[in-house]
Order: sequence, then structure tokens, then C-alpha cells
Amino acid sequence: MKQPGLGKKILELRKQKGLTQEELVEICNINVRTIQRIEAGDVTPRSFTVKTILEALEIDAGTFFEESIHEENKIQLSASDKSVLRVSWISGIFVSITSVIGMIIEFILISDGDFYNNGLFLRIGWGIPFLISLFFFLNGYKKLGNILNNKIIVSASYVYFIIELLIVLITISFSVFNLSDYTTELLSSVIILILFGTAELILGIGVMKLKDYLGSFAQIIGILKMVNGAMFISIIFSPLSSFLLVPVLIMETILIYNAAQKIGE
Repeated sequence: MKQPGLGKKILELRKQKGLTQEELVEICNINVRTIQRIEAGDVTPRSFTVKTILEALEIDAGTFFEESIHEENKIQLSASDKSVLRVSWISGIFVSITSVIGMIIEFILISDGDFYNNGLFLRIGWGIPFLISLFFFLNGYKKLGNILNNKIIVSASYVYFIIELLIVLITISFSVFNLSDYTTELLSSVIILILFGTAELILGIGVMKLKDYLGSFAQIIGILKMVNGAMFISIIFSPLSSFLLVPVLIMETILIYNAAQKIGE
């Protein structure tokens, strides 16, 4: 533990034992001036000196140093950080809902044979709320990345949103320009699946990196997103990955909610 935190902790422990500085000096045989300077945070004592003081206070040195490391590594969330994460997990709920609505809309349009020709207002009505909620949801990942120094997830958040924006624009543009020939539909579908799969894969890698702070749950979600992304890119397994999309989104929402509670405890 660094100064002045170390001195304050020793002062606190000494008072808990009901000892004066002079009484502590008699037990550990350290100069009273040294004790005063340590408690005031004016000097950083050698580890041997700290152990001697802890022994005099009947404190286990190993436990003390472990708690000190944990205290130094603890991350404090500001009110702004907590607000961003709270908005993020709430937005995650809306992302899950709008994702389901989007899949229903596309299913209806495909069933009617109007994959790109019609449905402009439906797609715009879905796309705008989806992108807004996705922006705030991914902002939580970006905030976590900045807090935990995870540059991968910060970059992945930007990439993910840009790709989702492109996908929405592609589907809307086909409705606007009434492009509906089979080759164009097939090619655009393949491009959309590959783009989305890439986004899932990249963000999954970033989420995996959160496991050191958020535990195995983050690792599981990261793996699922990577697998989901790979299935979308494969095209063949994309129908299966569509069923996994919403459950994984719900898990991500829970992850960000848990992160807001866990970090800074």
C-alpha cells in the first residue's frame, strides 16, 4: 500500500488496539519519530518495518498486504459512470425488443414476397428506435472499456454500431429504390449476414477480455457472441444463430447491469 493510505491504515489499526504511539514504540522497538512520520504519510517505510509494526499490532502481514492490493486495484465509479451503465442496460432491454420486432417484420415481408420492394415505413419505424437504443447500449460497453482499460471493446463498440447502421441503411435503401431482383436480394442478404457476423465476432472478443474483472459470465457471453458471429458469417448456420441472438443480448444486458453493481465494491 502506498502513502498516505498506509499511514492512515496503521493509525486506524493502532487506535483499534487502544495504543498510543509511545506504547506502540515500546512493543515494536521503533523510534517514535519514525512512527509519527509513517502515520502522517511523510515517509514510505520498508516492508520489514511495516511487518514489525503489524506484528506489534497482532495483525497478519499476509492478509494485510492482500487487502491492500485489493484496495489499490479497486475501481471507483463516478456518478456519471453509473448513469451511463444504468442507461446502457436499460437500453439493452429495448435492443432485445426491437431486435425481435425487426425479425418479425423481415419474416412477414419475406413471406409476402416483398423482401425489398415494400415495407419502407415499417423498416424506418423499426430502424430508428433500434439504432438509438443500440447506441446507448453500446455506450455502456465503451464506458466499461475506458474504465477497465480494455481498448478492444471500445473499438469493437464503434465498429459494431457502424456495421449495424450500414445494415439498416442497406435494407431501407432497397425499399426506397425498389430493387427486388433475385440476384440483388441474394447478394445483399449474404453481405448483411457477413457484416453482422463480423460485428458479433469482434464484440465477442472484446467481451471476453472483461473476464478478469467480471468473471466467467463475461467469458461465456464472449464465447457465445464469437460462435454466433462465426455462424452468421458461414451463412449456412445463420438461421440457428438468429435464434441465439436475443438470448445473448439479454445476457449482455445482465452483464452490464452486474458490472455497474460489481465494479467499485
